[in-house]
Amino acid sequence: MSHPPLRESVTDEPGRSRPLTVAHWLTLLLVAFFVGPMYVSNLWGYLQSRRYMTDAAFVNIRNVAALEASETREFVRAAEGVVYSIVAGNHYMYQLIRLLRDTDEDRELMSGALQGHLAAKAAEGASFREYLVLSPSGRLLASSAPNGVLDSDLSGHRCLKAGISKVSTVGFEVPKEGHGPGRDGHSHSADGGDGSGDAPILLIAGPIHDNDGSLLGVFCGRFSFDVHRAIMLENRDRTSHAAVYLVNEHRRVVCGSFADIHSAPYGETLSWLDELGLENSAEWEGKRRSGDGTEILAAYSPIPSLGWGVVAEAPEKHALADLERLKWQAATGSGVLAVILALAAFLSWRTFVIPLQALSRASERMASGDPGETVSPGGPREIADLAATFNRMSLALRESQENLESRIAERTLALRESREFLELLLDSIDQRVIVVSRDHEIIKENTAAVRMHGQSLLGKRWYEVFEGLSEPPAEHPMCHTFETGEIGSDERSQQTVGGNQPVYVETYPIFDVSGAITSVIEIGRVVTAEKQHQMQMVYQEKMTAFGQLAAGIAHEIGNPLAAIDSQLQLAQSDPDRAAQTLAIVRKQVGRMDRMLRRLVNFSRRRRDEVMLASANQVVDDVAQLMEHDPRARGVTITRRLGEHVPGIRIKEDDLVQVLLNLGLNALDAVGKDGTVEFETGVDDGALFIRVSDNGGGIPDAAVQNVFDPFFTTKGPGKGTGLGLFVSRGIIQGIGGILELERTGPDGTTFSIRLPLKREGLNGAGI
Repeated sequence: MSHPPLRESVTDEPGRSRPLTVAHWLTLLLVAFFVGPMYVSNLWGYLQSRRYMTDAAFVNIRNVAALEASETREFVRAAEGVVYSIVAGNHYMYQLIRLLRDTDEDRELMSGALQGHLAAKAAEGASFREYLVLSPSGRLLASSAPNGVLDSDLSGHRCLKAGISKVSTVGFEVPKEGHGPGRDGHSHSADGGDGSGDAPILLIAGPIHDNDGSLLGVFCGRFSFDVHRAIMLENRDRTSHAAVYLVNEHRRVVCGSFADIHSAPYGETLSWLDELGLENSAEWEGKRRSGDGTEILAAYSPIPSLGWGVVAEAPEKHALADLERLKWQAATGSGVLAVILALAAFLSWRTFVIPLQALSRASERMASGDPGETVSPGGPREIADLAATFNRMSLALRESQENLESRIAERTLALRESREFLELLLDSIDQRVIVVSRDHEIIKENTAAVRMHGQSLLGKRWYEVFEGLSEPPAEHPMCHTFETGEIGSDERSQQTVGGNQPVYVETYPIFDVSGAITSVIEIGRVVTAEKQHQMQMVYQEKMTAFGQLAAGIAHEIGNPLAAIDSQLQLAQSDPDRAAQTLAIVRKQVGRMDRMLRRLVNFSRRRRDEVMLASANQVVDDVAQLMEHDPRARGVTITRRLGEHVPGIRIKEDDLVQVLLNLGLNALDAVGKDGTVEFETGVDDGALFIRVSDNGGGIPDAAVQNVFDPFFTTKGPGKGTGLGLFVSRGIIQGIGGILELERTGPDGTTFSIRLPLKREGLNGAGI
């Protein structure tokens, strides 16, 4: 037997994307928890290591430059010390120079002696290249070199200029006293033409003064940078691929860590140092780009006393070579780990995903209405157990579906019978019952609703059919229930087959499973007969109160009539009393006339229409009527009327009836020698009227029932039990409140509160 699909598959619903498979999730988990974090951590570690290694390379280069600058200063100072020690106090050399100056005899012998003396001094040091003694005119007097040409003209030699200078100039430093040695940059074979070779030479020159201060000559020491260059090479070896340059004040290369001296860039100017605009004493470190685009880490350390500086630099790729090797090692390790993880994911897919996919496909076929599908157990034990459980469930589901069809048929029949019973029950209710949706359309009705309006109400808007309005009124209970979810009730004037009639409406919300209001049930009944019955009760109660007043007034009229009768009898027996009798009769007739006129005038006032009335005037009229009641003998009726009490729109007759009822009840409560007080005023935007007495109060057991119909604490024949019930209905009908304010052994107070501004049935302010 074929079965229709129970529902469409989730993945087949239009407009909805297919969910991720387990294989996709495995891939995402692999990326999210292994590959991604590994890549991020490696990248972060690489960047951090690069920063730290770059900083370390800068530190090394800066230290090499600073160390080389310090060693250069010490090298120059050592050379200066050697020259100074030779010049200072060397009387033998001074004597030979004087002899060479003063005589031409044995000149060759004395020159040889001076040259031997210089050679002996040169043997004491290892870094010197040559010692020279020049005459003030620039002739070579002696040289420690064996190939020196005596008397050769060296007037243009830099040593002579440095030695005889008395003022320091650029590239020169002359001691203040004029006795110390001066120094001048460097020298090559081209400098001075002295045949010093290709190696850089440090020239240290000092003046030789006679005892009288005259200049005997200039002593010049030419020192080799070989030892210094060896130190620089050693410093370069400590810093991988670093190059160290000694530059003079013109940024020209003087010396450096050159393995091959013939390929050394002697005399080249490092123009990029001039572009930095460094001062002589300013250190610097940073990156620069070479002519071929290579990034170079460089540092500059000045030698302020010489005006020179040391530059140390290394290509960035060589400085970070270890990091690059580490990067590729990490990349290789990460790749191997990624392959291992991918293999693990593939094995997991074969082990878990394929069996789960089989279960998924079988589940989809079952969801399409084909129960009884089974799968072959496979995979791990848990998945195999799941497959076996699925097979049992599928077979049980097929059996259950077969049983379910018969049960559905039974339940459908029961539901149809229940629905028919519900419709019969609704139609048996003799009140209008409708169901209204949220868009205010009537979606359900009973027979009474059709009879009440003479037509079917389905699909129509309730406020158009019942109220004759174009939009729902906000004060209607239907709107209140839709907004708040609370039960509502009200008396409305609505259109029926019998015309506009008063209809009492009750509304009840219907909620869905989430608690939202889906629709509202309204029950309505025409209350015309109830209103007529209520008006009859009000009228009867009013006639009862006025009857009691009329009886009292009739009793009051009896006293003047008795006085007139007695005076007429006296006048009949004594004609001389006629004048006196007429005066008394006239007075009593006037009293009766005033009493009857007040009652007639009171009854003739139109009180059954809504009009602007004065509460103080109504209270005063009621109090005057009560004064003629026989029960008011000995009772003090007082009035405390508030000032500036505004008028209210009301049916004056209704308020008179309520006040008469409360006042007569107060007279019954106080007995003789009691007090009844009427009080008016305005409080919290409402007009209040209080009726108080000093009677014995209402029993505690009766307080909760004083407003119930046909309930009374008076004796038989003294009350109907409808007075307070009718009075409260009248006050509530005009939007006010009648309540028992207080009661006790010292008396009772009833209060009436009427809003100064309220909406009437027609929406007019009252």
